Amino acid sequence: MLVQKITSLEKIGQLDRWLFKQVNSTGGNTFFDWLLPSWRTPSFWIPAYVILLLVLIYRFRQKAGWWIFFLIATVGLVDLIGNQLIKQTFQRLRPCNDPLLAGEVLLRIPNCGTGFSFISNHAANHFAIATFMFLTLSKWLGKTGYLLFFWAFLVGYAQIYVGVHYPADVLVGAMVGTTVAALFAKQYNKQPRFAIFDSENSI
Repeated sequence: MLVQKITSLEKIGQLDRWLFKQVNSTGGNTFFDWLLPSWRTPSFWIPAYVILLLVLIYRFRQKAGWWIFFLIATVGLVDLIGNQLIKQTFQRLRPCNDPLLAGEVLLRIPNCGTGFSFISNHAANHFAIATFMFLTLSKWLGKTGYLLFFWAFLVGYAQIYVGVHYPADVLVGAMVGTTVAALFAKQYNKQPRFAIFDSENSI
């Protein structure tokens, strides 16, 4: 039984490395080379974050504060789970630091980083933001809310493309972020005094 589990994990690892190569090297193009290294960075999105927060605060005053508090708490917990629990437990090397891929990784950012690879906190955090916003602002966002998940997906894809994460890192990170955010959004939506995007208050 133990041998079978080890064999299965090895096969999953082989598949993960193969998928990584398809994105990182085979799927390379000049447009992604220009876009994705920046797309993955929080600083790239600071103007959008600031505009969103200013709109919320201007329109909903104190109620916006509760929404911001829940969002920060969601991302904070997701980041803590990823960095302090999962990464320290599995201690998986990043592909750009993995001896099994030595000389095969196209690193498209200045440095690989010294942290562990599993899970991708970039993916976890951005999927958490996307999920929380989608579930709490759906009446305001409408169908455009689905673009949040496309945005989060591209952040995760960029992590693979630039060479710092495996597909499994991104997939599990997305699952962790989505799950935690869904739980926080459920609790937020249960509190009528917090609700700011109901049918009467929609912008």
